[in-house]
Amino acid sequence: MLTVVSNLTVTYARPNAGGMTPQELQKMMDELEASRRSRKRAWENLQEIRWVVKDTTGVEFPPPDRKTIDLEGRLVKDGVKKVIGDRQLALADLVHAIMHYRQIAEAKPLTLQGADYAQAVQDLDKAIDRAGALLR
Repeated sequence: MLTVVSNLTVTYARPNAGGMTPQELQKMMDELEASRRSRKRAWENLQEIRWVVKDTTGVEFPPPDRKTIDLEGRLVKDGVKKVIGDRQLALADLVHAIMHYRQIAEAKPLTLQGADYAQAVQDLDKAIDRAGALLR
């Protein structure tokens, strides 16, 4: 609702609210300030997560197109998910290659191993290289 008090002053009031008391206004201002502090802490936490990922893995996430908590949160979440997924996959490949190598190595003496042994060693080397690349 628009109320004209004079030719130079315009005030706004909520319809059917009868205006706000000073206590209600102060409460609203306090809530607004608390919300600002909360968003600032959330932004700082997201930046800390970015730093930890970059420091420990060397992976740097792209900056958001706009500086908003929603976009930043989505970028950080997707980046962390990818970094963890890559590491999980490399670890799974390494464990699988080790288990395959052990299975073949324990089946018969190494001098009697054929192409299966060579393939197991090759798979193991690839898995080790992949895991090693993630640790650099």
